[in-house]
Amino acid sequence: MAKCQQTQSRRQLARLSSDNKYDYKAEMCSTRKKRHVSFLGAFVSGASSGACSTVLFQPFDVVKTRLQENAAFGQSTQQRRGMMQVFGHIVQKEGPKTLWSGLIPSLWRCVPGVAIYFTSLEVMQSILLEGGNKPLDPWHALVVAASARCVAGVLLMPFTVIKTRFESGHFKYKNVAEALSSIYRLEGGRGLMTGLGATLARDVPFSAVYYAVYTQLKQLQPGSTMGKSFSCGLVAGIVASVVTHPADVVKTSMQLFPSRYQHRTREAVLSVYRRLGVKGFFSGLMPRLVRRSLVSALSWTVYDKVMHSFQVA
Repeated sequence: MAKCQQTQSRRQLARLSSDNKYDYKAEMCSTRKKRHVSFLGAFVSGASSGACSTVLFQPFDVVKTRLQENAAFGQSTQQRRGMMQVFGHIVQKEGPKTLWSGLIPSLWRCVPGVAIYFTSLEVMQSILLEGGNKPLDPWHALVVAASARCVAGVLLMPFTVIKTRFESGHFKYKNVAEALSSIYRLEGGRGLMTGLGATLARDVPFSAVYYAVYTQLKQLQPGSTMGKSFSCGLVAGIVASVVTHPADVVKTSMQLFPSRYQHRTREAVLSVYRRLGVKGFFSGLMPRLVRRSLVSALSWTVYDKVMHSFQVA
């Protein structure tokens, strides 16, 4: 009798152990599947939001580049031009189509760039949180966003250079392929990475500040709606744009006039300061403020919506 009871107990333990192993394997498979869906959702949301925002807000980027180009020349008549004056000048003298100059390299840069950024963000976040749903604290949010932006920024730097030159109106490249070959032939591989330091000094802090402010603002407001995502994104975009604008001015100057600065960030900084003083580092702030704030708000609203539809928000 005792032997029969021991045998039954062993069988029950074996069955429980088997069930636990099955549950563990099922849970691992479920977690892995959720992560794959999460990464796919991040890539889709990044690509779609990058395409929409680039097409809608490209004119603001063109005007910003023109204002910063004028500041680099330091001519007094051009310094007095504001955003609306430059808009009007471009439309009257060059035609409305010019406001979308550089659209193709912008799409080459922004569509994969935002997709890579959001996917990297999701990967790093999943590693830090180990599959949990709790939000990141401000410090981890800064580190994750900065790291993700580094990855996207370095990979797509050549298209950033080409985009800036198309927008200036001084470089008459017929297409992106010609621009790539021309820059590489005349300036070497270094020419395609012109302004990398200034670009990272702009984009990495922007993404770090933006993501930290955005996540903290969302935690302060209960619920999850598109209006909440957009408003939080707008505020975070304004804060991050103002903080990082001086680096954007330096980046533009280096990419438009590489021979003047010999690819040296320090020379570009000193040149802007000598010509216009501190205010020179805020040339083109208004169009960039409008564009970056709206682009970021739109991108993160689409991101939250898509991730929610993938059931991982």
